[in-house]
Amino acid sequence: MYFREFGIPARIARCYNVEQLEEKVAEFNGKKNCYTSVFVFDDTMDRTEGKTNYDSAVLNTIWFDFDDEKDVNKCLRDVRKFIRQYCKPREIIPRIYLTGGKGFQMNIDLYSHVDLSDTLKRDMLRNYLTSIKSTYKLKTLDQACINNSVACLRRIPNTQYISKIEGTPTGVWCTQFSVEEVMKLSIEELYAMAMDGPRTEEFETTKSKKAFRDFVEFICDEQEVKHNVSLSITYLLDKVNNTVVSSTKHSSSIKSDYIMPLRGCITELIERNIERGHSSHEENKIIGMELINAGFSNRDIHFVFESIYNEPGRDWGWYTEEPSKAGHIIHNMREKALNRYSKDKLIQMKVCSGNCACP
Repeated sequence: MYFREFGIPARIARCYNVEQLEEKVAEFNGKKNCYTSVFVFDDTMDRTEGKTNYDSAVLNTIWFDFDDEKDVNKCLRDVRKFIRQYCKPREIIPRIYLTGGKGFQMNIDLYSHVDLSDTLKRDMLRNYLTSIKSTYKLKTLDQACINNSVACLRRIPNTQYISKIEGTPTGVWCTQFSVEEVMKLSIEELYAMAMDGPRTEEFETTKSKKAFRDFVEFICDEQEVKHNVSLSITYLLDKVNNTVVSSTKHSSSIKSDYIMPLRGCITELIERNIERGHSSHEENKIIGMELINAGFSNRDIHFVFESIYNEPGRDWGWYTEEPSKAGHIIHNMREKALNRYSKDKLIQMKVCSGNCACP
């Protein structure tokens, strides 16, 4: 089961669903500053000691904390610079929050979570954020939060900011703003809006393929494309068939892992099913056999089906809650050494149009 931590800011509870988190907010909002973990964690990995295994974090967002105790305008300038230089060229719409204190929080949500071995999560996220801080010269991007990596807590939106000195509400709420508001309004105008209480409107955001790819390619550079990161979705997002991801320096390592390239019609089937969040039993067989014969690891196959159903840890029979193992159906396919579906069969099942170059 997956949970988020709740803190005030000391971590005092685990919340396994939104209702539990809302109960904690109702109990402490206006009395204490309310925080929750940036990521969800898997409690099946820490039951023996009862401590949170932060390395089990599901990396489905990149979180930025901009903070300056003396001049919050500096934070606003950094946020705007990062939006102009990184987000807009990639058509990313981030979630942006005025914390109510001395800074901003930003989330760039990823198209799918990054399937990374637990031992690498802390270091890779820390290194990636450090690289961004340096590349874009973001002086107010909080290094302490970067160092804390997957274990970070964030302010909960629509909760009141409590003065650290007086211990009473300041009248400012942790408030979400649109990109347009952040780019146009002054810091005084933003704070004035943040004193109006909780905002209930919905904000446009994106689950970014490009941000996902940036993070994966950074990890590939760091790790020289060993077996530590799933590259399957990178294949899909870039619609790769006989070629590898955009950076050619990775090609030799990737080709050594992937024996047989995915056929175009199968790639399209996977992408189509990811978009609609569902895959039929027969389609799962087609995809599973294709991935096995393409040399995908159990972890990669787990990641593909997890991305289709968008539910980390759910056992659909195609994978288990243990990313290192494939589900029983995939296991049986491996044991029986089943071949991938023939082109004729794919045409008969209307997966392939017959006009593509699939062998």
